[in-house]
Amino acid sequence: MKSMRVVFLSPAAELGGAERCLIDCIAALRDAPLKVDVTLLSLSAGPLVTQAQALGAEVQVIEPPRELSEFGESGDGGSLGALASQVTSAPSLLRFVGKLRQAIEQRSPDVVHSNGMKAHILAGLLTPRSSRLVVHLHDFIGSRRASKHILPTLARLRPRTVFVANSHAVADDFRHLAARADVRPVYNVVDIDYFSPGRAEPAWLAERAQLPPPGSEAVSFGLVATYARWKGHALFIEAAGRLRAARPDLDLRFYIVGGPIYRTAGSQVTASELRGLGRAAQIDGCLGLVPFQEDVSRVFRALNVVVHSSTQPEPFGRTIVEAMACARPVIVTRGGGASELFQHGENAWGVPPSDAPALAEAMALLLNEKLRRQLGEAARAHAIKGFSRSRLASQLLSIYRAGRADRTT
Repeated sequence: MKSMRVVFLSPAAELGGAERCLIDCIAALRDAPLKVDVTLLSLSAGPLVTQAQALGAEVQVIEPPRELSEFGESGDGGSLGALASQVTSAPSLLRFVGKLRQAIEQRSPDVVHSNGMKAHILAGLLTPRSSRLVVHLHDFIGSRRASKHILPTLARLRPRTVFVANSHAVADDFRHLAARADVRPVYNVVDIDYFSPGRAEPAWLAERAQLPPPGSEAVSFGLVATYARWKGHALFIEAAGRLRAARPDLDLRFYIVGGPIYRTAGSQVTASELRGLGRAAQIDGCLGLVPFQEDVSRVFRALNVVVHSSTQPEPFGRTIVEAMACARPVIVTRGGGASELFQHGENAWGVPPSDAPALAEAMALLLNEKLRRQLGEAARAHAIKGFSRSRLASQLLSIYRAGRADRTT
């Protein structure tokens, strides 16, 4: 095969972890030895579209009806199954499905690569039988109300489908649901040229948070995440309050960087909630909320310590690797795929899940500048070795080409 046509299907265009992974896939395929024609079909407009176009991908935005955009499996938005039973006969939905089917078929793809739960279902329905379907799993499907039933059914109905999992934890979870499915763990990668050490700008970050400039001895801790409730914002704030109470003599800063990016109702915290938690923890004077920053590597470099505090097992934990690539020490809540990304005490510091005292203790340990420097240097080397884009193209092409007999990853 001298060339290949790949269509990516994404339900979202804001830059969450799944969308950043998609950008890495497009970038890797652009530099692959085989010529790959890449198309992105996005169900909304946003930064993903702009970045995909900058990488040379053909892009088409096909927006679904409002009812489909707002339904999901988190919060109180209902389930995709309930949505299907209610609106399958709606003219707007039928028009959308027809337009999406036409967009896929006119590209005659060798591969349709879906990148999000709604995309998986739509791709399962609309991918031509002559095309290989690749379903990229970024979540634990076993905990999903509708998908834990729908995706195993898809595996049975389309036995040539390959399920790419972003960690061994996610792969094992799906194998419990679909024992005969072709599931292949492929770790996410990051652009280690962009996510790299550089000049720290703590005053810049304080300005974005509307806080006074920090002193030269200030130590800053930051949680960089979407506003999904399970990302552990409340846990981070509680631990910050404990540290602040234990060390009132120090100039400490605590930052939450990010915001709501998905339309699913009820699944995200709000800025007002976070400010209220900060007041209750008595850190409101040193807690800064920073909206999503396009130049996120600049954010990591402005922090002394990056905190990962998810209260549910993390499917992967992209910000962990991004911060490590920026040579930043990272405190990681153990669980799920996040536990696979580091060695405790060598290139990051692990803590038990949902344990505010343990998180506060780890933050206190990393007040030590020498330990921060040692962990940061080891983290950068670890990220280069295991999570650079250079390995991704060969892994994807192997999956795109392979039959069930070839399961190398």
